[in-house]
Amino acid sequence: MSILLAIAFSATPSALAADPLLMDAGPQGTSVHKLANGLTVILQEDHRTDTVALHIRYGVGAHDEKLGEHGCAHLFEHLMFEGSAHVGMNKFDEWLTAAGGENNAFTSDDQTAYHMTFPSGAKDLALFLDSDRLGWLLDGVTQGNLDNQRMVVLQERAEGYEQPNGRDWDALQTLMYDPTNPYHVPVIGTVAEVQGFQIPAVHGFFKAHYRPGNAVLVLVGNFETAAMLASVDSWFGSIPDAGPIEPRAVWKEGVVAAHDGFLEDSVEQRTVYLAWPSVPLGHKDAPALDLLGYVLSGGRGTRLDDAMYFDKNLATDEGAFPYAMDAEGMFIVYATAPKKPLTKLASVAESVIADVITTPPTAAELDRAKRQYKADLLDPLETLESRAEWLADCQFYDGRPDCLADRWKKIDAVTSDDLVRVTQTYLTPERRTSLSIVPKGDTGMMPGADVVELP
Repeated sequence: MSILLAIAFSATPSALAADPLLMDAGPQGTSVHKLANGLTVILQEDHRTDTVALHIRYGVGAHDEKLGEHGCAHLFEHLMFEGSAHVGMNKFDEWLTAAGGENNAFTSDDQTAYHMTFPSGAKDLALFLDSDRLGWLLDGVTQGNLDNQRMVVLQERAEGYEQPNGRDWDALQTLMYDPTNPYHVPVIGTVAEVQGFQIPAVHGFFKAHYRPGNAVLVLVGNFETAAMLASVDSWFGSIPDAGPIEPRAVWKEGVVAAHDGFLEDSVEQRTVYLAWPSVPLGHKDAPALDLLGYVLSGGRGTRLDDAMYFDKNLATDEGAFPYAMDAEGMFIVYATAPKKPLTKLASVAESVIADVITTPPTAAELDRAKRQYKADLLDPLETLESRAEWLADCQFYDGRPDCLADRWKKIDAVTSDDLVRVTQTYLTPERRTSLSIVPKGDTGMMPGADVVELP
């Protein structure tokens, strides 16, 4: 068994009372540990159930892919279930399911995460399975497995794009970011690059990113902290320390040129997306942009919803929200209607946004937005799986798991003047990009829009 470097954090009773993410965490609270190989481990007891939730977050996503690697992060989401040195092909799911567990994974622009739930008695099986694919996956990444999963990924891409509105998000990001930007290429990758993946490059990508020092492992549920920590160290501690990770691209604010694009799709209604480059996660203006989304769209009594849906019935669906990533961000407004001109929908949306500046949000609007934000912040904490994911994200971005109280303080400090300021700063006409989605053969896209070609 390797030697633990340190216990970096142990929640005190006052910390538990201050941060909702750590409430009801059991007699030992929430603790953070660092194994000698660099793996961060967060443990939180919860004896109200016999279940344990495991969430492991790797700091690798589409953001980290270089030319020739686009789609590789998502590919490994598949390969991680295809067998490793001591787990045969298809045995990961078979063994875990037989023990009463279940699992899944997801890949985003900035992370790949694997999560599972299982009865407490299956603890060692779950830890064995997850540690084997971190430490010894490449023994199972054969040419046959690679060829098979390449085809699975390409089929998944084709099936997703064939769905109504299945290309919208990828088209918006491709339109928003130029080819030199790490967010330009969709998470699922390009057809040419996925087809071209070969064993040496795929192995190299795994070695560069799947290492203990680039992972946060969280376990929440029915266990004793000391015993679980010993088990984690037993299974994960022998994985070698592969050293530091290459620094990621950082956000740089600059001049942004507006773009207008369109897609023809198998849809019955037209949709227009308006998007403005904004700020990445952790930026000082992110809380104000979050609340601006709630002021604009959150049901009757919010500005965009009333103007587009409740009062004038212009759109069948609409909304506004910020989307922040590790190195970029955007603020998005969308509206869908059967036959309404997209120029009309866009004009109404832009007038609602401009009105934030001329008629600042009232105290009542701001209070409602904060209450909605707080509810959305707390609701996911009711399940072990969501709580484990939050703990991992807090540790990754804030350096500790007790981040929700601080995040709420930043939200609660936002003023109406802040909403006006971020609207004036980021949501200006010259920074706006539009994406029109129209039925096949429809010519109702925004004027001057060019077809968006997905790689």
